[in-house]
Amino acid sequence: MSRLHTTFAARRATRRHLREERALARALASAPTVESAHEIAALATRR
Repeated sequence: MSRLHTTFAARRATRRHLREERALARALASAPTVESAHEIAALATRR
C-alpha cells in the first residue's frame, strides 16, 4: 500500500510541476513587452 501512495504522490508532483511550467509559458507568451517577458523569466529562475 505504501508503494501505491508513493506512486500517486510522485504523479501529483509531476502534474503540479507541468502545470506550473504551462502557466509560465502562457505568461511569457502573453507578456506585453520583451522586457516584461525577461522579468517573468528572471523571476521563474529564482523559484
